Amino acid sequence: MIKIEKLKKYFQVGSEKIEIFTNLSLEIKTWDFIAIIGPSGSWKSTFLNLLSWIDRDFDGKLEIDNQDISDLKDDEITKFRGKNISYIFQNFKLVENLTVWENVDLIVELNNLERNFSTDEILKIVGLSSKKDVYAFHLSWGESQRVAIARAFVWKTKILLADEPTGALDSKNKKIIMDLILELHKKIKNTIITITHDDEVAKLAQEIYKVWDGDIIKI
Repeated sequence: MIKIEKLKKYFQVGSEKIEIFTNLSLEIKTWDFIAIIGPSGSWKSTFLNLLSWIDRDFDGKLEIDNQDISDLKDDEITKFRGKNISYIFQNFKLVENLTVWENVDLIVELNNLERNFSTDEILKIVGLSSKKDVYAFHLSWGESQRVAIARAFVWKTKILLADEPTGALDSKNKKIIMDLILELHKKIKNTIITITHDDEVAKLAQEIYKVWDGDIIKI
């Protein structure tokens, strides 16, 4: 479970204080698949960065499975994140001079993480076995997103954060990607939090929340 209590986040721009979240309280249950919607500039990506502790500059409490990690050191935070949180980035963040297989396998091997699948198994699931030796810069957008999905699901984490996972895709590839995410969610039983501008994607989630006036509300 993710538990947020009275979270406050702001940016200081010169003498101006810009409030992002004013008094945010929210609980996300284990195994939930939730979508977060909101207009551009409503700080949805900032919320994901707070959940993953990439952004640690906030007031209030944020717990994952009853553990408040605000007092952990940087290296301890990194270790905690690696074992508990995976990420699908909007721009994929593949290493272009590595192959598909290397992009999926690299993080798991470097950090000795516990696996859900072997690299070959997850590549078969996402339909990229024939591309495993292809360098990332040769991939289409849809293929790149499938590599990003494979990388996010290959090792055991409790939480998956997805930043506009279909934002750059056409309708055909959007369906392929969401079908894959839903299939893997059922297999792994992890918690998924995705931000999206796409109503069709949001409707696939169990619950939908909206960023609105410094809060995140269930709709």
